[in-house]
Amino acid sequence: MDGLRHQLGASLIVVWAAAGCGAGVDDASLSPLHNTLPSPEALSEAVLAALADGDADTLASLALSELEFRTAVWPDLPSSRPERGVPFDYAWGDLHQKSGNALRRLLARHGGRRYELVRVAFEGEATPYRTYRVHRETVLDLLDEDGETARLALFGSILEREGEFKLFSYVVD
Repeated sequence: MDGLRHQLGASLIVVWAAAGCGAGVDDASLSPLHNTLPSPEALSEAVLAALADGDADTLASLALSELEFRTAVWPDLPSSRPERGVPFDYAWGDLHQKSGNALRRLLARHGGRRYELVRVAFEGEATPYRTYRVHRETVLDLLDEDGETARLALFGSILEREGEFKLFSYVVD
């Protein structure tokens, strides 16, 4: 009986160790992104709807939070490597402050205005990381309330992970 118990205990340790090391586990699923949408178009529509309503809270929720940046994004960024010497708090603080400032300017300039999305384009390259991809230089082709066409960069990059999309920030690349 003790031998069986010992083998069972050893087997459990191997299973737990493998799970802890990510063997057979998609580590991206361990750090969820919240308030994602299934396409860049759906995300852009959500931004436009919240912008039309002047809803700063919803707009903020469409961009990465500190927890999402820390757990889902930061580990794969080159600046997170110890030899780079960039502390997480500095990187997040800088991004959060710049994004918040850009969001306030966006609301001041476009809040309350209604736009119809025609097309989402990325004028920059997409950058692949281990668990996600960043689409850069987002530009929206829009129709304004008067039916006039507009091509606007209302927010920055879009992060894509496992078929879900979220704003990286409101900082226009």
